[in-house]
Amino acid sequence: MSYEEVKKAKNLIQEFAYKDREKGKLIRQGAKERLYGLIYKDDVFAKLVQDKLILAIIEAILGSDFVLGGFSAHILHPNAQRMGVHVDYPYWAMASPFPKHPILEIQVIWMIDDFTSDNGAPLFAPGTQNLATTPNFDRFEQTAEKITGTAGTAIISHGLSWHDTSINKSDRSRISLLGNYTPEYIHPLENNLFDFQSTTIENSTPQLRKLLRHSWMSKNEQIYGMQFKNS
Repeated sequence: MSYEEVKKAKNLIQEFAYKDREKGKLIRQGAKERLYGLIYKDDVFAKLVQDKLILAIIEAILGSDFVLGGFSAHILHPNAQRMGVHVDYPYWAMASPFPKHPILEIQVIWMIDDFTSDNGAPLFAPGTQNLATTPNFDRFEQTAEKITGTAGTAIISHGLSWHDTSINKSDRSRISLLGNYTPEYIHPLENNLFDFQSTTIENSTPQLRKLLRHSWMSKNEQIYGMQFKNS
């Protein structure tokens, strides 16, 4: 993301979070907040989830038939605690050990603020996607690395990778955007109709309509064929 895009996205997230907080629409867990419906609120978010480089990487991993299973802003206020070591949906909804193939989820984390050593940067345990199991807390604590970087940077991670947020020990809130891309056959965890605006879809690209599952197959086709990525 460019400096201008980051600045605009941050200002909008803060504005929308304030409004949704007043309306009781934010999902809150302690000092952590989640803000949804952003794609319908401003084009900067719609463009972000369609970034050509990001989507090329996603397609190389998941295959051509993938959707946006979730997109939200994650706000960690000062003293926000760890989320808890986990794998991403749909894996955590399944029994361990998990299937390694086909890959069922890729997460993208966009840094809207700098991720520093003290403001809640994410922790990842390298290589744990190859284990395809429920996280082991002791092993995670021994191997996890904190991922820091400058605002505008994107982290792309395998859904099976063990990860967590660290504690925000700073005196400022830290904002990120989370996008979860899955094959089309995975039922989404998040509701892509939340705060729906029809004009967004009417004026959107075919790519965005597909990502948000607003593109429907022809009524003349008996079977919904998909291109699977098995390895």
